[in-house]
Formats: sequence, structure tokens, C-alpha cells
Amino acid sequence: MKWKIISISSAVLFLALWIVLTLGGFVNKLYLPGPDQIFGVFMEDYSKLFRHLGFTLGRQFAGFFLGSALGILVGLLIASNRYVQAFMDPIIEVLRPIPPLAIIPMLILWLGIGAFPQILLVTFGCFVIIVVNTVESVRNVPKIYINAARTLGAKWSYIYHTVVLPAIVPSLVGSVRVCAAASFGLVVAAEFMGAQEGIGYYMIIAQRYLRTDMIFVSIIIISALAWLTDQLIRKAEKRLTRWSERHS
Repeated sequence: MKWKIISISSAVLFLALWIVLTLGGFVNKLYLPGPDQIFGVFMEDYSKLFRHLGFTLGRQFAGFFLGSALGILVGLLIASNRYVQAFMDPIIEVLRPIPPLAIIPMLILWLGIGAFPQILLVTFGCFVIIVVNTVESVRNVPKIYINAARTLGAKWSYIYHTVVLPAIVPSLVGSVRVCAAASFGLVVAAEFMGAQEGIGYYMIIAQRYLRTDMIFVSIIIISALAWLTDQLIRKAEKRLTRWSERHS
């Protein structure tokens, strides 16, 4: 209970400091808008915000889902088949160090400024995170579990579905949470590529007119959605890993 009180106290202290600095006139509102400005933007632009948010969430979900699914699938194939590992390892090692934002100019050159390259950027960012973590998760499964199943006469396909896959879920959830958070940042960056709708586009318009309050509203919305997504993943993890020691 005391830890919750400390957490709530830190949040209240942060909000109080923000209110004092802005409403007290200690900081120029151009650099740090106050709560009144933030509330005003929400009230004036809520219809625009929801419309732009719909485009952003569509791209974010598509890229996050595709990148995570491909990363898990390719990671499982690499970890279970030496031929696939020999073929894919050089490709993964080339792609892994590339910062996703560094490929934005190439995506614009190859694919233009439509929605597809924006989704592809998020997909790439999630894929390189998930595929490496999936391979390492499979390799870190205790051999005693696999050997015990083999001793009892289980076939490899059965071992993979009943031993390996459940064993890697707890470690995979962490990488999925990282991807979920990264996907929101990537989708906003992707919308800077010339999108005509989305939260990123909304922020570009705000920047042109020096509307810092609109930029802060965009940041608050993205942060809140990222936090809610993380909480949903954590809830799902608790259900999927009720058998693990961390939840016992």
C-alpha cells in the first residue's frame, strides 16, 4: 500500500509543479503550455483529434501486429531449424543494427508517402525486436524440460507445442511490450513522411503555427494510449503465465 501512496504522491507533485510553473507565470506558455490551454485544445479540436487518432491507430495496430507476428514466426523457425538459421542469420544481423528511422528516406524513395510505407516502418521496427528475442527465448528454455518430455516418448512436434511455446511466453511478453511502446513512436515518426492525416500530421500543423499546446496534447494522447496498451498486455500476460513462478 505504501508503494502506491509514494507513486501517487510523485504524480501529484509533478502535476502541482506543472500548474505552479505555468499558471504562476514562471514559464512562457509558448514553451510550456498550462492545463487551461491543454483543456482548451481538447474542447476545440476533439473531433479533429479523434479523426486523426483513428488513422494513427490503424497504422500502429497494423504495423505492430504484422511485425510481431512475423518476428515470432521467423524467430521460431530460426531456433528450430539449422538450415533456416544458417540462411536467416546473416540477414537478421544486417537488419538488426539499422535504426528504423534511418530507413525513412529510402521508404519515401521506393514507396512514396502513402500509408503502406508508414505501416512498413512500424512493421520493420517491431520485427527486428521480436525476432531476436524469440530466438533467444527458445534457446534459453531449460534443457531438462525437453529431455524429460523425450524420455516419456513425446515427439518433437508435441514437445514444441506443449513445452517450448509455453516456456517462452513470459520472456516474449517483455519484448512485445517494448514493441508496443516503440510502435507508437514509430507511427508518429512515419506520419512525418508526408501523411495528410494522423497525429503526426496534426503535430506538423501545430509546429507551423507555433501551437505548442496542440503538440503537448498530441504527446499526451500518444503517451496515454501507449500506457493503456501496455496495461492490456500485462493483463493478458498474467492470464497466460499464471503457472509461472513470477505469479505464484
